[in-house]
Amino acid sequence: MSFSNKIIGGATGAILLATTMSISLPEPALADDAGAFVGGVMAARIGQNMRARTQAEQQQAQAAQDQAYAAQQQQQVQQAAPPPAKQTAEERIAQLDKLAAGGYITAEEYKAKKQAIIDEM
Repeated sequence: MSFSNKIIGGATGAILLATTMSISLPEPALADDAGAFVGGVMAARIGQNMRARTQAEQQQAQAAQDQAYAAQQQQQVQQAAPPPAKQTAEERIAQLDKLAAGGYITAEEYKAKKQAIIDEM
């Protein structure tokens, strides 16, 4: 018997067998309560992740806003503070006299600084 005859004979035999034995196909699988439970758990987890991400983004936005507000307040304080007043020549010489009297500077340093103050006038 040739190979093609074997194939034809086998196929014919399978068809006859299937028709005589009334082979039925299995019923399709139906989702039961376990499938619905797993789907619900997955949906809840996805929702929870989305809420957590949204909350984290809101916290970051609030922190950035707070930082910008603090920087603005600091800038306003710096602008509101008056610049330090410049000492007059008399005040500087009086301070120089105190340093010399306390022994913090020498007589030569005193004379040089006093002359520099006078020259600035």
